[in-house]
Amino acid sequence: MPLAMIVEDDTDIRNLFHISLTNDGLDTITASSVEDALRLLETHTPDIALVDMNLPGRPGTDLLEHMNHTPALANVRRVVITANPLTETGAEALGIDLFLLKPVSVLDLLMLVRRLLAQDRAT
Repeated sequence: MPLAMIVEDDTDIRNLFHISLTNDGLDTITASSVEDALRLLETHTPDIALVDMNLPGRPGTDLLEHMNHTPALANVRRVVITANPLTETGAEALGIDLFLLKPVSVLDLLMLVRRLLAQDRAT
């Protein structure tokens, strides 16, 4: 079963994504900060990471940069879900597969996550 890591500081949004992805057949782990996510990545390698950019302490870009420099995380799909747009160049440099602006439709999110994971199975 694919593993999704949800990194979101808003408890309601984090729980909504967790419940939705779990009901859609994914295992999930959740973090509310970059520090929490880094601890999870010491023992887990998710198939996909859903990352908010505006997190307490350190921005989500710090997490994405860590993933870029960690060979074991090179194939993790990265979905950024945020209220602040990045430039296309910035998104490409961070290895982002999908960039979604809040508010996000959960049904659209599930469809896009399925599509990204299906691409991995097809290759």
